[in-house]
Amino acid sequence: MDFLKKYRNFWVYCLFGFLASLINIGIFDLSHNYFHIPLWIANTIAWFISNFFSFFVTKIYVFKSEIENLKKLFQEGFIFLISRIFSLIFDDIFMIVAVFIFPWNNLIIKAIDQLIVGLFNYFSSKLIFNYQNRHILERIKRIKEKRSRNEY
Repeated sequence: MDFLKKYRNFWVYCLFGFLASLINIGIFDLSHNYFHIPLWIANTIAWFISNFFSFFVTKIYVFKSEIENLKKLFQEGFIFLISRIFSLIFDDIFMIVAVFIFPWNNLIIKAIDQLIVGLFNYFSSKLIFNYQNRHILERIKRIKEKRSRNEY
């Protein structure tokens, strides 16, 4: 039981990360395999939709971070998407290279890709929403305040 409590955030993130991955794979499959949208565009569309879902479930259910006000929500959302841009770049490159190198089904490659990207996303989300019970935005705010006091 202690093991589950100790790693609660990770296990809950895995559950919602799995759901986000299913959304990602489903949107990719529909976009690329059925509507014949080019691979990287279909992958990017799937990334955007699954990350929109992921932002809210990660914030609310994984790290239990409250929605205090719209300004903070947009700030967190912006930082969240910026951190995920790195995973999008990796995601697109991995998909393009792997699909052309390996003779596997593109959905198998997409599933492998989602496992790798999911691990990166967990740790970047942890920094944004709940790093040792401090919000990264609050730390940035304190640094800015400290700098402004030192300037005068």
